[in-house]
Amino acid sequence: MNQTTNAVAPAFTNSLVQTPQASGFLELAATETGRKAFLGDPEKFDSDVGPDILNAQIALRDGVETIARLLKDETRNEVQRHEVAGVVAARTVEALEKSKAAIERRAELLYSDGVAQAEREFSPRASHAALESEIRTYIRELANKADGPSKIRAAMLESKDVAAVIYHSPGFLVGINPETHSKLRFEATERWVPDAYKRMTGSIALSELAPKFAKAANSVRNSFYNPTLAAKVSTRVQF
Repeated sequence: MNQTTNAVAPAFTNSLVQTPQASGFLELAATETGRKAFLGDPEKFDSDVGPDILNAQIALRDGVETIARLLKDETRNEVQRHEVAGVVAARTVEALEKSKAAIERRAELLYSDGVAQAEREFSPRASHAALESEIRTYIRELANKADGPSKIRAAMLESKDVAAVIYHSPGFLVGINPETHSKLRFEATERWVPDAYKRMTGSIALSELAPKFAKAANSVRNSFYNPTLAAKVSTRVQF
């Protein structure tokens, strides 16, 4: 009697890794919208990292397309497919990590440049020493009043001299707590040194983007292939 063994159809036809998480990741990563969700939109970030974001998206797209072709490759068995998919995953992760590193470097540079520019603009001036001393006293007196913080902020937005004193003076000298002082310094930069503010906020945006690349790289490792199956290639007998 002839017996026919029927292969069990995969539950997720778009993925070598049979989990809903892997299938969902590959489905999204196959679309431009999904890749932008995972890795950001190049047009919404600092132009210097646009190419890095785009390169990462291309690498992810190409990796997903290769996995899709592997699923239809009848010349390889399951173990061999996972072996090749492991190579594809490593190549894709390498590209994502390279872009992530470039984004982090740019974020650091933008922030340091922005801070340096603000510090130059707000640096103490010997010719204004007496005025700045009076402003410091004025701010310290206001800080103890109920409506003091709002009046200090208004004065800072109205006068660059006040903004400069708030920026370069330690918080304890003007009677402002660290959290409020940090916020006022940031607002002073936005009001009087907009280019520096743009650099600093651009840096923050990139710093928030970088972890997405690490998360995407982890998803690639978990979704492209099964390491246990790929490792079975080492048991192949050569003769």
